[in-house]
Amino acid sequence: MMKLVKTPAPEFLRSNYKKWGKKYKAKRENINKTDNFVWATHQGEKVNVLLLPFLRIETNYHCAFCDGFPLEATGETIEHFRPKSSFPLLSYLWANLLYCCKYCNENKGENPERLLIKPNDINYSFETYFLFDYDSGKIESNPALPEIGKLKAENTIRLYGLNEHNRPKWRKRFLKLYLKTENPNVEDFPYRFIFQ
Repeated sequence: MMKLVKTPAPEFLRSNYKKWGKKYKAKRENINKTDNFVWATHQGEKVNVLLLPFLRIETNYHCAFCDGFPLEATGETIEHFRPKSSFPLLSYLWANLLYCCKYCNENKGENPERLLIKPNDINYSFETYFLFDYDSGKIESNPALPEIGKLKAENTIRLYGLNEHNRPKWRKRFLKLYLKTENPNVEDFPYRFIFQ
């Protein structure tokens, strides 16, 4: 997970996010909280389709959680950091929407766990919360953290599946490739946190 600075919300979202969130909340309340979320439309286009180009730019096409390339690997999606099923009013809030690969998104699902690390938190840095084990390729919680910080790091690793789906193996492979590349550009590689 790399530090993420959210860009300003697109105007169409700023103008409509409250209305769309209230509409989704009312829909959930009317049908006993069992509906599937369907993105609103704006000028004939699904809002998620309109948002993806903005979200891709924020992360330079990297997943906000595992830092892989969603378009090349698993497919891209939009993560509702606070799940839309538990927080329907946040379902269109720009700060709650993050570019994500399908593995991370499906792994977390609608889990309402509040003790998670958000890559766009103002004080977030990889080094504060995590360690990268170069031998195993795994991400671990930083043992120097206070207990609440360790819990947040461990929950984030577990819920987003950061050590699943062969990710440790792929991190090690990309590290070798990076080290063999003459004048490598970090942005061209997934898992940028391992090169710091």
